[in-house]
Amino acid sequence: MSFLLPDRESLTLAEQVAQMIVVRASGYLFDHQIQYPQWEPTAEKLQHWIQDVGVGGVILLGGSAVDVGLRSQHLQSWATIPLLIAADIEEGVGQRFEGATWFPPPMALGEIAQTDLEQAIALAKQMGQVTAVEAVAIGINWILAPVVDVNNNPQNPVINVRSFSNLPAQVSQLATAFIQGAQSHPVLTTAKHFPGHGDTAIDSHLELPVLPHSLERLQVIELPPFQAAIAAGVDAVMTAHLQIPALDAHHPATLSAEILTKTLRQQL
Repeated sequence: MSFLLPDRESLTLAEQVAQMIVVRASGYLFDHQIQYPQWEPTAEKLQHWIQDVGVGGVILLGGSAVDVGLRSQHLQSWATIPLLIAADIEEGVGQRFEGATWFPPPMALGEIAQTDLEQAIALAKQMGQVTAVEAVAIGINWILAPVVDVNNNPQNPVINVRSFSNLPAQVSQLATAFIQGAQSHPVLTTAKHFPGHGDTAIDSHLELPVLPHSLERLQVIELPPFQAAIAAGVDAVMTAHLQIPALDAHHPATLSAEILTKTLRQQL
């Protein structure tokens, strides 16, 4: 398989659409090890999606670091266009894949920052570096981290200690350091969850949270860490499935042109 990317104009419309799709798959090597068959395809189906449909990426869950190292090679061998292989590794590769480094949650760095900001920034950068090194070693080229949500709601059931801090400035500084650390290796980083999931008391995997805040409040609390991540060169932004009437009264962020195109792409 060539690792040269084709010119976009050489792809058919169907191929271009397929390249925008990321599918979930098990990190384990064999079908009998699949833990969530309702969400994770068999090897035969996954090969069809990659080889024939031409999906652009795969997010892996489960398995060991050794499993994923072999799994990623198999997946890439099926692809005509090199795959984006992603993992939700906010606390290091070991968070998802046994045998790699598993760091404490990001909020531990925020706690260190209360007394020694310089040390916390250095550790956040090292965390990014180690995560990137280990990701590359097992074939992961897209890190779905860091979380740049400002966790200022103690009742938040889904962000919580995944956030660096309840202070926008600290989140910005520590997330920037993580991104800079990861950038020393050939991986993509992701700021999430836009435009901010820290001040919710509902799990957006289960229900649709609504943030009733004004645009002025968002510009002070929720948006600055995303601006900092973008300034640091973050490669991708993951959306939050929640509704913010001040930005779009009709659609959740994941489906909102006002939020994703106007606010994120054009203004930030």
